[in-house]
Amino acid sequence: MKRIKTALLVAALVVGLSSLAEASAVPAVVCPTASLPTYLASGFSCTFGSLTFSNFNYSDAAFGGATPVPDTGISVTPVTAGSEVGFQFEAPWSVSAAQGEDSAITYTVTGSITDLTLSIAGFGVTNGGNVSVGETSDNPALSLLVFDNLAGVQATDTITGLSLSSLTVVKDIALAGNNGVATLSIVDNLFSTKVTRSGAPEPSSILLFGAGLVGLAGYLRRRYSSKS
Repeated sequence: MKRIKTALLVAALVVGLSSLAEASAVPAVVCPTASLPTYLASGFSCTFGSLTFSNFNYSDAAFGGATPVPDTGISVTPVTAGSEVGFQFEAPWSVSAAQGEDSAITYTVTGSITDLTLSIAGFGVTNGGNVSVGETSDNPALSLLVFDNLAGVQATDTITGLSLSSLTVVKDIALAGNNGVATLSIVDNLFSTKVTRSGAPEPSSILLFGAGLVGLAGYLRRRYSSKS
């Protein structure tokens, strides 16, 4: 009987230590502040808050003599806003009359997602110029749109009430000078999530570890007393 009790106590201690070690393990790569090519590297993924970001892709185009923005010209900064986390993409998007630029940024978000927000800053148009950023997802079918053009200005768009564990988004950044100019410098993309302290042991792991220690200490004390 004593051997069974000993085995059970040791098993509890081992499980507690294993859970604690797992919870305290070195976390996955934290999303860095870097130029876009860092994110485009083959197999790259990173975490921010409780979300994981992966499968980054980028394409660009231009017409009318405009110069397309290369991936090296786009900086990526992880940002937070309340309970939301995501990225700020910054680049010198700019076109003159009869010119146009188009940049498409794609990536996958994994984790608990209940809403997403798209916004722009540092933008402006003249004489019929157009700045628009559309964000779409095929599964499920979602669509966000922010713009500054003849239709007016909408700098932020949000979708709420979602319950997703994975989402692949495509951001289409389009500028057209038409008879004037169009400029844009910042695109923000945020996802709802609960930000947790990286590497902190879960309460359940701590309790299990503590239970194993208490049980083992009690057993050793009783064994010592019986021998005395």
